[in-house]
Amino acid sequence: MKTILITGATSGLGFEAAKQLSKQQHEIIVLCRSKENGERTISELAAASGNKKFHVYTANLSSQKSIEQASKQIKNDFGKIDVLLNNAGGVFSDFQLSEDGIEMTMANNHFNYFWTTYYLFDLLKNEGGRIVNVASDSHYRAKKMDVETFYKNKSHFVLTAYERSKLANVLFTYSLAEKAKQYNITVNALHPGFVYTPIGGKTENKFYAAVWNAFSKAFALTVEKGASSHVYLAGSQEVKDTTASYFHNCKAKTSSCISYDKDVQENLWRESERVSGLKFL
Repeated sequence: MKTILITGATSGLGFEAAKQLSKQQHEIIVLCRSKENGERTISELAAASGNKKFHVYTANLSSQKSIEQASKQIKNDFGKIDVLLNNAGGVFSDFQLSEDGIEMTMANNHFNYFWTTYYLFDLLKNEGGRIVNVASDSHYRAKKMDVETFYKNKSHFVLTAYERSKLANVLFTYSLAEKAKQYNITVNALHPGFVYTPIGGKTENKFYAAVWNAFSKAFALTVEKGASSHVYLAGSQEVKDTTASYFHNCKAKTSSCISYDKDVQENLWRESERVSGLKFL
């Protein structure tokens, strides 16, 4: 059985992935924003799965300092983890900056993954360590990676910001996969499909939230279907040696042309290091 850390497991796809993986009797670490929500989540997971191997840690996942502090606690309590499932994210209709001075969509959807992976990377250096990044087919519509938009309001539009952040997820996956080979760690990304989750309803723009929720309920897949690739990439032996791939419905597919551009991958990596004040691999 594996020890699997999942970010954003208190609702939506993260919760469903945690439920399915806990039913397979894996040990689940939940990293979330609220301790109250985390405790409620593991109580529900335990009731659904009969599994009692759950742990909760809290962090503001748009904050580098908060992720660093939570990671220190996790490293004090665990000698290793087998799978890091970077699932948490957000979408913000209005331009706003995180406490680190980063546009909130990019902070929650890319830097969240970068920081969590960096601070927990040593725990993954074991036989069969896996990193799974939840991206989206929205990344196909992002035609460039303009790093100035990470910090400046350049005609901010909610969908463009989200698409850019999801391209960052795929670029990060491919960069990390290459750099992590020496440690026998696999790194893959996935598209869950258009799934009804609360992510769009988290925005402060009530009109946008209402439209998102109504459209999602009418046309989206169930979370059970959407979480299938989460569970597959985290737990299946079929992909134990697969790395640098992009999955949908448990099958690898081709991501966007720009996502394979080594220069774009490296520029994002170096910018992420620069802003974070650290050297990662």
